[in-house]
Amino acid sequence: MKNVCFTAACLASVAAVAASPVARIERHNGEPAIIVDGKPIPPMTVTVAAWAQRDDAGRKAYYKRLGEAGLKVFYVPCSTKWHTPGNAEKGVDDGIRKAIKGIRFVLDQVPDAYVMLRLNVSPPASWVNAHPAEQVTFSDGKPRKVICTSVGKDVLDGMHSLCSEAWRAEADKAIAEFFGELAKHPAESDRVIGTFLCAAGTDEWYYPQPLQNADGTYGDFSEPFRKEFERFLRAKYGTEEELRRVWARPDATFEKPIIPTKADRRFVYDANWEIVQALRNWETMGRTIGLTLNMDAREEASVGTFLNANKYAHVADFYTAWHEATARTIVHFAKTLKRLRPNLLTGAFYGSYGCQSFFDGGTASGTRTILDSGAVDFLAAPGVYNNREPGGIVAQREMQDSFRLRNLIYVCEDDTRTHRCQPWVQRDAMALYTQQDSIDTMKRDFARDVCEDIQGWWFDMGGDWYDEPELLALIKRQQEIAHEAYALDRTKKNDIALLYDTESVHLCSQLTSQYPLDYWRTTDLGRIGAPVDYYFHNDVANPAMPDYKLYVMVNQYCLSNKERAALYAKARRNGATILWLYAAGFVNHGAPKVMALENVEKTVGMKLGFIDKTFFPHFRVDPKAHPALAGASRWRRYGLIDRDLHSNIWIGDIDQPCYLNPGFYVDDPQATVLGRYCCDGRVAMALKEIDGVKSVYCATAVLRSDMLRSIAAWSGCHVFSDSDDVLYANENYVAIHAQGDGRRTIRFKRKCSPWEVYEKRFYAKDVTELTVDMRHGQTLMWQVSGKR
Repeated sequence: MKNVCFTAACLASVAAVAASPVARIERHNGEPAIIVDGKPIPPMTVTVAAWAQRDDAGRKAYYKRLGEAGLKVFYVPCSTKWHTPGNAEKGVDDGIRKAIKGIRFVLDQVPDAYVMLRLNVSPPASWVNAHPAEQVTFSDGKPRKVICTSVGKDVLDGMHSLCSEAWRAEADKAIAEFFGELAKHPAESDRVIGTFLCAAGTDEWYYPQPLQNADGTYGDFSEPFRKEFERFLRAKYGTEEELRRVWARPDATFEKPIIPTKADRRFVYDANWEIVQALRNWETMGRTIGLTLNMDAREEASVGTFLNANKYAHVADFYTAWHEATARTIVHFAKTLKRLRPNLLTGAFYGSYGCQSFFDGGTASGTRTILDSGAVDFLAAPGVYNNREPGGIVAQREMQDSFRLRNLIYVCEDDTRTHRCQPWVQRDAMALYTQQDSIDTMKRDFARDVCEDIQGWWFDMGGDWYDEPELLALIKRQQEIAHEAYALDRTKKNDIALLYDTESVHLCSQLTSQYPLDYWRTTDLGRIGAPVDYYFHNDVANPAMPDYKLYVMVNQYCLSNKERAALYAKARRNGATILWLYAAGFVNHGAPKVMALENVEKTVGMKLGFIDKTFFPHFRVDPKAHPALAGASRWRRYGLIDRDLHSNIWIGDIDQPCYLNPGFYVDDPQATVLGRYCCDGRVAMALKEIDGVKSVYCATAVLRSDMLRSIAAWSGCHVFSDSDDVLYANENYVAIHAQGDGRRTIRFKRKCSPWEVYEKRFYAKDVTELTVDMRHGQTLMWQVSGKR
């Protein structure tokens, strides 16, 4: 009977397909774009918080003004009737009725608008509490109480598993019912172009509770996850013999996969905590009763801040399966949506390499599973919440250029605050005190979306953040700019590619990954003075990936022989430079010893030494020693982030590691020395030509922007600016956001007549460089393609 109901709902929904818009992701002037009925939809779109959609004159007028400013795609928050049953007797609408009213509210103010449904597919609280077998279960056999905002405001008996087959089945029926009912309202249904799937913590698909508790219990021992873990292991290893070999566990089986103990997981957070405590308290140890310190954080299951992959590979597999399980649920619901409404786009939040736990959250390492599913058109995330104030940057969480290769798009949730936000926690924390502050940062964030060729939605969480004539006029001008940008050849031709690895995030501690993946992207990568592209390293084997002059291997701590060969083959095509960082290739599951110094040596092509303790990785260079160092400083300490880094939401400075453990150094007489550790003079950075590839190895996890810029220029990359400002550029536009007052020079790729898009005037004619005076926080954006 249940299948009959589901089929009936499907038929009702499919019957509406013929009249609905056809929305696709297709190539438009060289790059993927949202295409609706044959017409491209450039950035920006808009979401206004659900509580701002009250039926009053003020809100109606605001929506009308947003439409008049050129915003034509509105995200409408909604939920299924299963999640929100309503109460007809009390006049409380169910989820479907609320959705229809929400769509109608938009269309009444903006008749030509399209709608993206921001659909909550979470179960209701009553279902979660009634199904304890579907909840995350800890080592004592019990769940833990939790608040999951997408389920509701009440405290739940436990968190439902995000890979629960029972939830998937019930939600499938609820989704089919939703679209079946929506199809009965063609005036609203026919303006819907897609569905954005929401669930779990703040609708962003992360688990809102940790997998380890203060009482010593740990998870997950639930049956839903056991099934997913088994499926993952069978797909990865094929046979139990291979599983036992890699895990070094003769007791390993597919049907009863080993759940890591709390001791197995100490490397995730405790290793860094112990080192930090030792560094902070070493001076008082001899005169403090009971104080013991573990400076080197040595445990059986870890090597410093890395998992001991030689004996504990099952720990990394556990976390990878945890993330894959959530990704597979997103794919499941996306396929359901495609069966119901094949002409609509599908998307979700997933793939956060910033402001998230790379372990317990479950929303990082399964990104490629989603991208390669054929069912999801786009993924989205807010930018990270660090250093967003004027003069700063909103770094992104995704590797968006891997999306482009697959004809998919990444959407930034531009929850850009303005001076109209509530004081202190929003306005003050973001340093947005004046209308000019708001205009400067909105220009900066829009420039990123256009120049990096990603989509975006303005997210007004206050209901009136942008409701001011000058801000609406800015949005209107930006929509004009976006349409102009989409009329040009959008093919990206950047020189620098940053490559990331999904496996490595579960082989080292949270902070060891967060430093290069999250913090470095905020402090330095946007300030190189040259645009960069972001990929997963696996994509170098994709023929569609362009060739670059410089490849930066951000966290390539786990590489197979095949993957390493593919990276060198890619760089060899045009004699490019590969910049290897820190523990590149440290783990190789196909090597005689899975985790070994020899693996790093084979990766970087140099003889190395191993530092088996905590140490400070600061190093210095001599700019006269080699052209690759020409733009660096002789007196600066490299190897760490030396800029201010702070959160604009979780108020305060961010703890950063000033150490590494373990460490490496170059011990190769055939290599050209580029830098030496300050502490002992051993080689921290070196260069070696390897079969047509310039291999640069830096034994630290990060490099400052001036050093990156110097290596990029030596590698033949075009550098627009040396000023350490935030810079975005493509073939048609160059934008700069000033970190301080003063004069800066911008060097263009070719002779052009830079036309400032907001001032609507030429700054010069037929020039290759431009010198301008700028104030702190100012944003200038020039069209340089000559199409003016």
